[in-house]
Amino acid sequence: MWRDRERSIKGIVALLVCVGTLIGSPARAQLPGSLSIPDLLKMRPETRTDVAQLTGKSFALDAPVDPSAYVVGPGDVFALNIWSSMPVEHQLTVTPEGTLLIPNVGVAQVRDQTLEQVKKTVAAMVARRYTNSEVTLTLLAPRKIVVQISGDVLNETKFEMNSLQRVDNLIATANALPATATNVNEYIDLINRLRSSPSLRNIIIQRRNGERVRADLVKYQATGNGKYNPYLQEGDQVWVPSRVQMTLAIGISGGVRRMGSFEFVPGDSLTDLIAMGFGFKVTADSQHAVLTRLTADATAKETLHVNPVAILAGKEPNIALRPGDRLFVPEIPERRQTFIVAVEGAVQQPGHYPITLNTTKLSEVIKAAGGFTPEANIKAATLTRARISPSSPPEDAVREQLLSQRSSLGVQDTAYYLTETALRLKGELVSVDFYKLFVLGDSTQDVTLRNYDVIRVPTKSRTVYVFGQVLSPGHVEYVPEKDYRYYIEKAGGFAADARSGDVKVIKGNTRIWFDPSDTTIEDGDFIWVPKDREYPFAYHLNVWAQIAGIVGTAATIALLINNLTK
Repeated sequence: MWRDRERSIKGIVALLVCVGTLIGSPARAQLPGSLSIPDLLKMRPETRTDVAQLTGKSFALDAPVDPSAYVVGPGDVFALNIWSSMPVEHQLTVTPEGTLLIPNVGVAQVRDQTLEQVKKTVAAMVARRYTNSEVTLTLLAPRKIVVQISGDVLNETKFEMNSLQRVDNLIATANALPATATNVNEYIDLINRLRSSPSLRNIIIQRRNGERVRADLVKYQATGNGKYNPYLQEGDQVWVPSRVQMTLAIGISGGVRRMGSFEFVPGDSLTDLIAMGFGFKVTADSQHAVLTRLTADATAKETLHVNPVAILAGKEPNIALRPGDRLFVPEIPERRQTFIVAVEGAVQQPGHYPITLNTTKLSEVIKAAGGFTPEANIKAATLTRARISPSSPPEDAVREQLLSQRSSLGVQDTAYYLTETALRLKGELVSVDFYKLFVLGDSTQDVTLRNYDVIRVPTKSRTVYVFGQVLSPGHVEYVPEKDYRYYIEKAGGFAADARSGDVKVIKGNTRIWFDPSDTTIEDGDFIWVPKDREYPFAYHLNVWAQIAGIVGTAATIALLINNLTK
């Protein structure tokens, strides 16, 4: 029995010797048997800290905490870890007096210190007690604070926030609709005003120590720099003034990612304005910008040619802005676009074909499409050009229609003109004769194509369609060089009430109407035979009454003249 006790005592002594060796060695030293500090950490009882439990609720962050900007205060919760042979962890809360009570170490004054300063202070204190140990201090949960906001916001009052929230979080909270709001429509005008009226660049934070800090949410959005959107502290009073427009504004336009006007703040520079515009577009000519500004008496305009690239690189001095300054960044036109034309109908390979702007000819595209099929009706082929690009906004088409209504024509002519205009907006015909170009070899017809042109090549119908007042309306087989009478005869001839003197030939490709004597019948054309007009008896009676009135008036005048000459 004594031998067993002796062995146990020797084992305990050996373990204490190992631990003592580790304590006297550097914190990262290896224990006998390759047992390291991380191994010891795994062996200790697991401790979990529920942040939501510490703060009462979870919170969202827009970025990691900035230790150099976050000011520690009463209620902040920390985790203190001492990484030694026997790791130690403490959960510490800043007291109402602004101190941290560190077990076995002492009291650390942390009031009004940044998180970065507190980390250094605590590490130095703990290191004097735990030599050769690594010390880490981690913020686990922010404290609750009370701040007040006033000015151009929906709710001017005090709010309970947490110390990791920034000025923009407070403004969003102050502009939230009351929980008792039942009719949102009552707040629509107020909400719309709050989107444009409040200042975003001249927000004032009055600290309880008398310090005044300005928040600039436009710069914060553009740069992500937290100094323009500070953390809140207990006792802060935030003032949101109304935006001063027109007289105190600066602007940027052209080749930047966000064009617009912004409040002017003393100290604004050209680089600040570029940052608020979110930098340059790929197409921007960023080496040749123009800064326009008014003279001091606002009676004349000055123009400065600047090189933003050189200024941003520090090769040229930055420029201090004045109220009313406008920066214009020109853009380099991108001409390397995908210019295409469409080929439809009786070609070997219909589809969309790329062209070179102002260079590609009609014959080149037909050749690329494999040429015409044997059934192609070359005489009826058309080339259509879009007046308005398919990629243009809808308002362009509306504007073109409104402009087309500016006419001084009569009622009948106006109706006809508007019909033709509507057809034109669907696609304007290009004056080109496919037959002369591709059959007769007339190179003057080889027009230059433009983006979105459409080439349509119909197939041969080998018929002429006759309709109207004929006995057998329908398709009649096309016979070259036959006139309209031949086709009307093939359609059974004129009907009893046909108006044979007003026959019209309608061209198959353009649907334009011609007198038979003014055109030649071609494959796919239409022949229209109108109906003789029938008028009711009242119409004829009215006509004869007008004739009688005219005759009576003429007789009366003749009688008067005869009496006067006697």
